[in-house]
Amino acid sequence: MNELIKKYDIPIYFGLFRKIDDRKRRKIFYIILAPVLLIYGLLCFIYENTIDRIFVHRELKTFISKKYKYDLAFVACILNEARYIEEWIEYHRLVGVDKFYIFDNGSTDNTKEILQKYIDEGIVDLEYFPGKGKQLDMYYKGLRKCRKDAKYVGFIDLDEFVVPTDETKSLVEVLDERFSHFSGMAALSINWLVFGSSGHKTRPEGLVIENYLNRAEYDSKTNRLLKFIANPRLIKGCITSPHFAYLRNGSLKQLNEKGIEIDSPWNDYPNNTYDHIRINHYYGKSEEDCKAKFNRGNVSRPDYIKRKWDQFVLYDRNEVHDERMLLYCDRVRQSLEGSMSNEKIV
Repeated sequence: MNELIKKYDIPIYFGLFRKIDDRKRRKIFYIILAPVLLIYGLLCFIYENTIDRIFVHRELKTFISKKYKYDLAFVACILNEARYIEEWIEYHRLVGVDKFYIFDNGSTDNTKEILQKYIDEGIVDLEYFPGKGKQLDMYYKGLRKCRKDAKYVGFIDLDEFVVPTDETKSLVEVLDERFSHFSGMAALSINWLVFGSSGHKTRPEGLVIENYLNRAEYDSKTNRLLKFIANPRLIKGCITSPHFAYLRNGSLKQLNEKGIEIDSPWNDYPNNTYDHIRINHYYGKSEEDCKAKFNRGNVSRPDYIKRKWDQFVLYDRNEVHDERMLLYCDRVRQSLEGSMSNEKIV
């Protein structure tokens, strides 16, 4: 029953059941509403596999050339990220992101004051969204907000930087190429490329993208997790994991950059290629940063569980020196200083 609701009764799942934190109460609601949910789920299944396939086919055929209010939007949930959020925004603006839907899970720092100028310019949509274990709910709300206005949407955290492998291309150009190349593609899954502390015990001055230049080998198991960028009209949302999408119907595919079909939040070596696009994952940054991150708890977990230090040890990968991000440092720094217009890379 729970899986049926997640797959076909998405508005009910997020609008009702995800708001009930007590598991016993949630189970009672399941039992009471079971007949209605079964009928509704069956009707959704029939619709998705008949009439809706016509609309999906039309969307796949037209969306690449269609004009949208935003080419690429990111949805992110934050908690006390004031120190790094400007760099994250300015870098992604340079590579083609033109809208950010940000959900604040209860920050006590000056995040709101830092974001105000972006809010005033219409670049950031900020919503306060308290509560434990609400990451999937925030992602679903963000998807609903951008579904009509954005060509593509990515669900990206503040420690993740999405990077086009060819520095002459914007992310939108890379996405257009990949989505045009594969038929029936609703979402592009992108593997992490985990960056370590580069030996920093304390938080260094300067940018994340200039301070942390050592990363894992491609075959490291720390790279196996995925994030994705999707056509927001062709996915239902992140239902069970922030690393995997439920698609609108069975005719659609979630693929990586090579066209390998993805059916879980993981994609292991040698299938985790980085020929077109990658996600630099600055998991812990310095030891000081990682301790602060662990003390905040895990926003995706209802119990806000604090991770153990062996997680830092696991993800502190520094085997390969990688200076790819230095290409952006001057432009990001100038943008932060307000001395240049925020031009996208073309």
